[in-house]
Amino acid sequence: MTSKTENQSKHSANNQEATNKASQTNGADAKINGDWQQKLEELQSTLSGDLSTLSSEDATSLIDEWYNFLHKAKEPEAKEIANQLKQLKQHLKSNKATGHEISEVLIEIGEQTANFASDAEKEIRTPVRRLGKQLTKVGNSLAKAEEHEEIEEIDSVIETLEEDLTQVETDVALGSVDKWYNLLHKSDSESLQEIANGLKQLKQVLKHKNPKPSDISPILEKLGEQTTTVGQEAKRGFKGPLQRLGKLLSRTGKSLAS
Repeated sequence: MTSKTENQSKHSANNQEATNKASQTNGADAKINGDWQQKLEELQSTLSGDLSTLSSEDATSLIDEWYNFLHKAKEPEAKEIANQLKQLKQHLKSNKATGHEISEVLIEIGEQTANFASDAEKEIRTPVRRLGKQLTKVGNSLAKAEEHEEIEEIDSVIETLEEDLTQVETDVALGSVDKWYNLLHKSDSESLQEIANGLKQLKQVLKHKNPKPSDISPILEKLGEQTTTVGQEAKRGFKGPLQRLGKLLSRTGKSLAS
């Protein structure tokens, strides 16, 4: 009788212990999900605001916080997002990355986050998916903003070429050449690299005390031909401005030769 009572007592104790462990596990999971939800809400609030007011230090701190949170996760998808965050931080710290390069990483992180949402816990699935879409949207907006700036720069050069070039100060011309060179020489495109090399050559000629039109002319003509070719293959929005710029460069080069 005593033995049976003891067995029942042990069985009851074991059940209670299992229940306590399950409760602790559920409590830990709930805390993790709670942490996720809080961090998601904070990040979504930041992304919904004016990102132009976000300092590089604050952006880096935010990336560090999410990297530390994700790279410890067991899920391979979370670790991959952490690796992309590390790359994003490197871009921001270098001060050399273009808006396109940063936007590509943001879009990649957004897509990975949206995919990760499919396997996330039910409580955080929707906010994680929403965050992924928001990151992708920010990346696309950043790319469009830089494209808009680039098109404006092309239009500015076109306006300069349409004016009397004898009235353009050398410093202004050199500044325009530098801006275009810095933009193009980072490209993987051989065509854009060739234009960058031509711009470098043009800068060397313009830096002479009294540059000769005969020295400038062939460089401008070649740049015009190269720019027109690139314009033919450019995407919508760039095609027209680049082709106009190419024709003007060629025309300006020929006028200097005559």
